[in-house]
Amino acid sequence: MSIREFIVLFVVCLLWGLHFIVMKVTIGGTADPLFYAALRMSLVAIIMLPWLKWHKSLMLPIIGAGLGYGALNYAFMFPALGMTTASAAAITIELYVPFSIILSVIVFKDKIGFYKLIGILLAFIGVIIIAAAKPDETAGPYFILGILLMVGAAMSEAIGAVLVKFVKNVGPLQLLAWFAVIGSCVLWPLSLLLEDKQLDAFAPENRTAFILALAYSALLVSIVAHGSYYWLLQRLPIYIVSSTGLMTTVIAVMASALILGEALTPHLIIGGLVTLGGIGLILARKKQSADTAPLPLP
Repeated sequence: MSIREFIVLFVVCLLWGLHFIVMKVTIGGTADPLFYAALRMSLVAIIMLPWLKWHKSLMLPIIGAGLGYGALNYAFMFPALGMTTASAAAITIELYVPFSIILSVIVFKDKIGFYKLIGILLAFIGVIIIAAAKPDETAGPYFILGILLMVGAAMSEAIGAVLVKFVKNVGPLQLLAWFAVIGSCVLWPLSLLLEDKQLDAFAPENRTAFILALAYSALLVSIVAHGSYYWLLQRLPIYIVSSTGLMTTVIAVMASALILGEALTPHLIIGGLVTLGGIGLILARKKQSADTAPLPLP
C-alpha cells in the first residue's frame, strides 16, 4: 500500500466514523430521524440520477437489496441513534459482517469454518456485554431498544448484501442510485406517518446545522467517501479494503468520547474489543474475490 492509498483509506474511515457523530448530533437536536434519513436519501438520489438505469430482468433483486441497504437499515439506524450512544451504535452495526456470513450459509450453502464460528460468537457476545451496561447519560432511558434497533439495521444490511449477489453486470454506482431512490420511497411515508414536526429542522435556530449535516451525509459520505472506496477497491486487495469497517468503528468510538463526551465505560471497552476482535477474526479468515467485496452504504 502506497502512502497515497493509505491516506485515502484513512480519510474514508474518518468520514464514515465522524458520520456517526454528525447523525447523533442532528437527530438529538435538530431533526426527526426518519425525516433526516428520507431527505438525505432524496439528495443522494438526485445526485446519482445520471446512473439510474432500468435492468428489466434484475429489478426484483435490486429492489430487495435496496430495501435492505437503502431503506430498512436507515429506518432502524436513525431512530436508534436517538436512543443509544454513537459509540455503541458504531460497534453494534458491525454485526452486519457475521449476519452476512450466516445468511450466506443459509442461502448459498457456504461452509463456515471453526474460526469464523468463533468470530461470530465473539461479535454477538461483545454486543450483549454492551447492551447489559447501564445506559450512558447521553443515551437516555431507551438504550437497550436502541441497541436492538441497531441490530435490526445490521440484519437489514446483511440481507441487502446477500441480495446484491444475485445482481450481475450492474455497476456499483447504478446500484447506489437505485438504493437511494428505493430508500426515499420507503422513508418518506414512514416519516409522514410516524413524525409530525419535520419542518422544525428548518427553524432559524436549527437551519444551519441541519443543512451542514445533510451536506456532510450526502456529499462527503455518499460521494467523496464512496467514490474513494471504489478507487481503493481497484488498487488494493479486498481484505485490506474490508478492514475499513474496523477502523471506522475505532474512529467513531474515539470521536464519541472526545466530541460528544460519551463515557468509555468498562462494558463498552470490553464489549467493543470482544466484538471487533470477533469481526477481525472473521475478516482474517474470509477470502473474498473482487466481485464479492462488501458494498458500502449510500
